[in-house]
Amino acid sequence: NLSGEAVGEAMRFYKLTPADITVFHDELDLPAAKVKVKVGGGHGGHNGLKSIDAHCGRDYRRVRLGIGHPGAKELVHAHVLGDFAKVDQQWLDPLLDDIAQNAVLLLKGDGSQFMNKLTSSLTVDAGNGRAGKPKVAEQSHIRQARGQKPQIPTSGPMAEMLRKLLGKTDSDK
Repeated sequence: NLSGEAVGEAMRFYKLTPADITVFHDELDLPAAKVKVKVGGGHGGHNGLKSIDAHCGRDYRRVRLGIGHPGAKELVHAHVLGDFAKVDQQWLDPLLDDIAQNAVLLLKGDGSQFMNKLTSSLTVDAGNGRAGKPKVAEQSHIRQARGQKPQIPTSGPMAEMLRKLLGKTDSDK
């Protein structure tokens, strides 16, 4: 949350301007796996950006990496500071690889081409005969799971425990 101190010192030491800086940060307001590039703007409550704004100004390039919103305000803190779920690795690892592979485009100032490369690589269908990355859903795994009925076992120890817990007998199945 105090990253602006280090970024500001480095900027001044190397005699850089905010236009020379690219900050990669998590973004709650973007669906998981979505990436956007912009210059300037507000911090949107992001403490790291707030610190960088204070020490460097606002006119730096931002690579906003969508992590999705957990759905409720009280879950945000744990969502932002927690680890990614294992299911998220199917989009996270390929995305980070593609960002690293195409970061040179950001150094050249070509944010649009950078975005195009990420978009095309993340929407490759692995089932089309090409080696590729899985299609990325537009919503986080949390939002995708909402509204789905859980699969309740009908036999086995879990089913027996649920029947006892819910007060159901074998005739209630």
